[in-house]
Amino acid sequence: MTRLIDLHVHPPVEAVIEGVFGPFLPSLEATFRRKFPVMSPEQIADYYRSLDGKAVLLGLDAQTATGLRPFSNTEVADIVAAHPDVFVGFGSVDPHKGAAAVMAVSEAATLGLKGLKLHPSLQRFSPNDVAFFPLYEEAANYGLILLFHTGVTALGAGMPGGAGIRHRHSHPLLLDELAASFPQLSIVMAHAGVPWHTDAIAIASHKPNVYLDLSGWSPRRFPPELIDAIKGPLRRQALFGSDFPFITPDRWIKAWDEWGVEPEITSDVLAGNAARLLDLDQ
Repeated sequence: MTRLIDLHVHPPVEAVIEGVFGPFLPSLEATFRRKFPVMSPEQIADYYRSLDGKAVLLGLDAQTATGLRPFSNTEVADIVAAHPDVFVGFGSVDPHKGAAAVMAVSEAATLGLKGLKLHPSLQRFSPNDVAFFPLYEEAANYGLILLFHTGVTALGAGMPGGAGIRHRHSHPLLLDELAASFPQLSIVMAHAGVPWHTDAIAIASHKPNVYLDLSGWSPRRFPPELIDAIKGPLRRQALFGSDFPFITPDRWIKAWDEWGVEPEITSDVLAGNAARLLDLDQ
């Protein structure tokens, strides 16, 4: 049985560390107080195998907003195909690319990816804008999960003007419109919307197609109301995620254990809920 399913992994391959995160790397290393060495897909796979876990690898396409080369759906799918025992893939689309973005949703599904990662503050779009609804409709048609960055971001932290990133695009309340308009669409709020976690909790408690991933923060820093929600109404909608390589899963789990959460709930959070969402055998 799989011990953990990490729903939020940025594979630290060269195309990610030196590519899409390259301009932000000094500030990221300052924020997290550690270096992020490039790893091969084989090394990442072996690391998650050593944890008896699986990793959901995330693509990222913010080309219009940043000018940076995407970490593409094809690149994600190729890594997953080489290590299908341990990896699941989520692609990404640049919502500003219009019809090409809608076609990229179809491409992601054809490649066998399970979902799409969107980062509204980095990609500079408001997810509740109806101009982007064709993307969500296409994702729903293919049964793809949409994982949205919510809350603040470490990208651009300490850089002039925060590298132009606007946090308002990643407020959890913007996703309430999507969840209501596309009830058949599974929506994941990454990072539980912190510091707007109470809004994220309210939306997920109201709409069963909304999930919270708990990545990007050490559980030592979780607000008590988030832990209360996980133990209570959101027990089946809370998903483990580390934000690897920025936070490692073993470090996250060590901090989680300090909360003394019941083993049954911990099992759901670490693997059970994600297995159901992703339709995986454990």
